[in-house]
Amino acid sequence: MIAVGLALALPSLFAPLVADEHLQASRWRDRPGGIVGFINDCFVFASGDLAEGRERMEHLGAWWAAPDLRVAFWRPLSAATHAIDLTLWPGSAALMHAHTLLWLAALLAALAALFHRLLPPRAATLALALYAWDDARGGLLSWVSNRHALIAAVFSVGALIAHDRWRRDGWRRGAWLAPLLFAAGMLSSEMALATTALLFGHALWIDQEGSLARRLARLAPYLLLVLAWQAIYSAKGYGVVGSGGYVHPLHDPRGYLARLPARALVLALGQLTPFASDFWQFFPPTARLVVVASASALLLVVAKVVWPRVAPAPSSRFWLLGAALAILPVAAAGPGDRNLVFVGIGASAALALAFEASVRAPPSSRGARFVIGALAVCNLAIAPVLLPLKCLANFNMERMRAEADASIPRAPGIAAETLVVVSAATEGTIFFVWVQREAAGVPMPRGTRILSTGFGPTTVTRTDPVTLRVSPEGGFLASEMQRLMRSPSQRFHVNDVIDLSDMSATVVSLMDDGRPRTVVFRFATPLESLGRRWMRGEGMGLVPWTPPAVGETVVVPAPL
Repeated sequence: MIAVGLALALPSLFAPLVADEHLQASRWRDRPGGIVGFINDCFVFASGDLAEGRERMEHLGAWWAAPDLRVAFWRPLSAATHAIDLTLWPGSAALMHAHTLLWLAALLAALAALFHRLLPPRAATLALALYAWDDARGGLLSWVSNRHALIAAVFSVGALIAHDRWRRDGWRRGAWLAPLLFAAGMLSSEMALATTALLFGHALWIDQEGSLARRLARLAPYLLLVLAWQAIYSAKGYGVVGSGGYVHPLHDPRGYLARLPARALVLALGQLTPFASDFWQFFPPTARLVVVASASALLLVVAKVVWPRVAPAPSSRFWLLGAALAILPVAAAGPGDRNLVFVGIGASAALALAFEASVRAPPSSRGARFVIGALAVCNLAIAPVLLPLKCLANFNMERMRAEADASIPRAPGIAAETLVVVSAATEGTIFFVWVQREAAGVPMPRGTRILSTGFGPTTVTRTDPVTLRVSPEGGFLASEMQRLMRSPSQRFHVNDVIDLSDMSATVVSLMDDGRPRTVVFRFATPLESLGRRWMRGEGMGLVPWTPPAVGETVVVPAPL
């Protein structure tokens, strides 16, 4: 099962390096804080520093970004593996991906041991196949910087095995080795928090020695480790603030709880079916309602059919609780199949129990047989076919970046110009271009001004020689993908003014949910001044655009 899973994952060796990898390479090359500085800053994308935020708006042009935007993760052990990559085989995507596959192999070996400890033999083998062949691993394997989830899972599964050996086999070393491995998981990725769900389930339904209170008390070392980790995490300035994509449950509990139901349902859909939860951020509101309704209906039907079949197994509640609670920490980020590493552990075991029970006692009703059969087809037939394809997912991201890069001049003269983008589908591809150009030393504009983003047309009126009035269809920041740098909880107000060195943005009207409807952009010099290059989005690239005459209104076509 492991060999087949690794064979299916081999196409990831051909996936290209993308934005995060180029950013890490630049930091490794500069290393102002030495190796320790790199390890601490490897996953810091925005520090929350106001001066840095100002520079980001000047350089990248996202005037709407939260001034105190912070997207900073502390993953020192995972960062150390990237330091190894950048020392031994810098620039070699294939060897970096091979390094990631070694961690996948270690995880699958650890899961084989865990499943065989806690499941009947046939179900254990089936659970390993369901996990190893899951197409949800593909997106993670295509992106080297997501290796942290695999590393955290290796240590966390090791912690579960050691804890179980301590509690059921009397292996005393497990009493200290399990918390040590859990701590290593937490130092690899915050996703390791999901391990606490399985430890809690273990105390409820696997560990039967002593009262429930005593069994839960044995989890105290893990709780203390989480508290210590969170204290250090906060003291060192890590965490998420001001982002609409990442939401910190402690810093923005209302925002997190508001997004949790939909994100949890979409992640569950991505776990059980070939549906890729990554597409959630691209869906318009109507499509999102359809997806949420479909996911709710699917879960209800699956629960009705599967629960009676797995309930007799003593460990079924353990696996189901582990899968359900593992969604809570990963729902803090935007939905993506790469975040299902821990959810898949419990889900694979629960599905294996359901399939094994259905083989022993086939369902009597046609509807139940259809549901079980559909789950088997999705997870044992379609998923292995999709896994190799999804291992190449970053080719699509690279294609979009390359399309944008090819549309922006690379001649040295571009360094004396300011790029003004009146409308684009997303700022992400433009940012990726700048990251890679900076890493490669390719000329780039002295500054960028992105006036609006969105998937629809944009109405633009020129009111005087230096001023544009911009109104995107559906308002600014209409999708989750476009709110990565500003949380909906940080609402705009009429007459809010954001001043940049050569431009100001004034909010003149709002949508009902507090997003800007219309913004007036006033430049320091006439729009046609030398040193200013105007463009608009077309596909993922940019094409030249000419500002309208004074008093004229034009509609900029939808980028997509």
